[in-house]
Amino acid sequence: MALCAFSLCSIATYAQQDRNVVFHMSDKTTKTVSLAGVDSLTFEKAVRNPLNLDLDIHSTYVKMIMTCSDPNMHYYVSYLEKEVFDAEYPTDEALVADDKTWMEEMAKSYGMSLSEMVSSFTYTGNSDDYQANLLPGREYVVWMHGMDEQANSSTPVTKIAFRTKNVDRIANTVTLTAEKTAEGINVTATPDDKTKNYTLGFFPTLKMRDEMTGEPQGTRDYMQTGISSALYDYLVNNEMPLFFENNAFKGDTKITYTNPKDGTEYYIVAAYLDDDAAICSDISQITVNKDGSLSDVTMVKAPAKLFGKTVRRYAKADGIRRQN
Repeated sequence: MALCAFSLCSIATYAQQDRNVVFHMSDKTTKTVSLAGVDSLTFEKAVRNPLNLDLDIHSTYVKMIMTCSDPNMHYYVSYLEKEVFDAEYPTDEALVADDKTWMEEMAKSYGMSLSEMVSSFTYTGNSDDYQANLLPGREYVVWMHGMDEQANSSTPVTKIAFRTKNVDRIANTVTLTAEKTAEGINVTATPDDKTKNYTLGFFPTLKMRDEMTGEPQGTRDYMQTGISSALYDYLVNNEMPLFFENNAFKGDTKITYTNPKDGTEYYIVAAYLDDDAAICSDISQITVNKDGSLSDVTMVKAPAKLFGKTVRRYAKADGIRRQN
């Protein structure tokens, strides 16, 4: 900001005997800077970045509030887990080069020109959007920069590292019972609070891997990833209540999971969800073993670090972290 202030000076006076520079500012104040030991003085014009990024941070998603003072500029926005980001992109140059390569590869994949791909996958003007495939209590980085029609970066990179909101844990549980029949596996879910939303699922354990890293995932992370990834359309349309109507349960539920494959291990799971669709209770879990037999119910408890209040809920590009 200092260069910006100096560029607004109406007069700069050089006093040879004192080797000071006196800046006469536009607000009628003055600033004196000593030039003792300085051989030369260069004035540079400050360049303002037309882009600004603010984040409204939740446990399962982040709302991106993007502003651009240049209505004709296209700009690109993306995110990664912070650990992956730090390992892959030690410099901004490496980051924008990879963004350009990604655009080029996507253009070839879709049979589009590069300029058409840039136009399709970037923003203009002021815009709000969401990244919804997030896990509670995790660190991520969102970045943005201007992009010309050849996918070259046209502004400095704006980056915000943030931690998603923690979850307020509840002591409620959903009781599961299961029975194998000729039609499949009959499951009954009995929540101890009939007014709360809960998730109920059935999946092969072989699929429990992180889509970004390929690393194995635990039950909670795998379930939460699937839930969070389904939020986007509901968020952009301001229809979160409809998400719960379509994807969650209330009260007692009976369901039959048909055609489990022989020789494949499955989990049957149930847990409560909070208003952000974050899993907020212990998870009731039944294992369908490879031989088709059913285990007793076990409770999957979350690490304590995922629970409790989070101070950093709102982040601004100037580095300020504000409590919501």
